[in-house]
Amino acid sequence: MNLKVLAGPAVEPCTLAEVKSYCRVDSTDDDSTINGIMAAAREYVERHTKKTLIYTAYRLTLDAFPYWDDIELPRIPAIIAPSATISGVNYDTPRIRYWDGDGNQQTMVLDVDYELLLDDNPPRIVLPAMMLWPVTLIYQRGSVEVDFVAGYGSAPGAVPPLLRMAVKILTAHWYEHRDAVGSYGTEVPLALANILSLHDSGGYN
Repeated sequence: MNLKVLAGPAVEPCTLAEVKSYCRVDSTDDDSTINGIMAAAREYVERHTKKTLIYTAYRLTLDAFPYWDDIELPRIPAIIAPSATISGVNYDTPRIRYWDGDGNQQTMVLDVDYELLLDDNPPRIVLPAMMLWPVTLIYQRGSVEVDFVAGYGSAPGAVPPLLRMAVKILTAHWYEHRDAVGSYGTEVPLALANILSLHDSGGYN
């Protein structure tokens, strides 16, 4: 299994003005630095919680279908996204394509070949009753491609307040200690750890 980003978020989950206010920074000298740190903080939060904050397109690649099992999407909340929800993704998602036994790429049809349980945690793609997953080309690595979009929305206001706060806390922490080496400044702030543990333990999207 492999997961890659097809199209990243158009904006960050917090505005530059919000983060600068939180960091108590008035000057514009470090704006590009703060923007870079904020992007890294957002990625840290997303990787830790497996939750995508702003709409992002992913491609999940499998060597074969999971036989009887469901396909679990490794990022939440996953959504049904019409074409062009994200710039550069000009087709509806989730979309499943695979290489069949004859070496031809096929596209599966929603509600005919598969069904979506995106409100589950993790989100799942399941077979309709009495159906089987298709046979894929033997020995073909990456023979199944699942493209999907995850995220709370396209703007910062759609992101849950706790997760937005986590990004601000971590951005401020890394900004303050950006010159530190060794152990100093590398520990995750306790407030951030508490927020991440709440979302990491899950039970809800």
